[in-house]
Amino acid sequence: MNRVPTTAIHDSLPDTAILAVHGLGGGAYFFRGLADRLQPDYRVVAVDLPTGPNVSMKSWVGELGTRAARQIREPVVLLGHSMGTILALEAWAAWPEWIRGLIFVGGVPQVSPRIRERLEERMLALAGAPSLAGWGGKVSTGVFSPVTFRDRPEVVSAFERLFEAQTVEAYVRCCGILLAANAEAIVPTVTVPCIGVTGEDDQYAPPDAVAAFLDRIPGKPRLEVVPDCGHLPFLEQPAAFAAAVNAFLRTC
Repeated sequence: MNRVPTTAIHDSLPDTAILAVHGLGGGAYFFRGLADRLQPDYRVVAVDLPTGPNVSMKSWVGELGTRAARQIREPVVLLGHSMGTILALEAWAAWPEWIRGLIFVGGVPQVSPRIRERLEERMLALAGAPSLAGWGGKVSTGVFSPVTFRDRPEVVSAFERLFEAQTVEAYVRCCGILLAANAEAIVPTVTVPCIGVTGEDDQYAPPDAVAAFLDRIPGKPRLEVVPDCGHLPFLEQPAAFAAAVNAFLRTC
């Protein structure tokens, strides 16, 4: 089934709002624990991206802009994970007046050739499949670090279960949107404070790739590499991730 956009908001209504956007195959649940770990000066608004037949990168950017302008009603710190990094860059190009800072988590402006090949093979394998049953375990091996598999198997299991709850159609559709996306030209136009956060074992956005991306942004934002972590630092190393976000937010 297609997910309806949902919102998770910190109970208090402080000054700085973080609009958190998940990546391919994820959801607002990625950021469920973040608000409680941030200083009380901040609130987190996490969204489930719509996955219906008419969605596109443009429609996602438009919906996020509407949420910032009409619901939050103040410039936001936009946190984009993985594919959400591309969305965050596209949002900067579309409505910069509503953005006061950017947090890029496990993301780069365009899918690398190696990951592109992996996703294209996955889309072919899923053609005609009735469900994503059994795919959670296949995907998790490329997402989590060996330390997470060893020390936090319950986190891996929860991810696999929620991943398989998506429809094949929605997941393949979002894969196609991601593979067609390219925000490289937007990178040097960014003028708000930024930070990049990635895991030392991240296969999608390894530290050297993220460092090269950040180096093209004026001011050369800081890169935070989280040890013993793969592609999901907010789930794998939530305390370290929140500490990096807290430190960055004090600069916005």
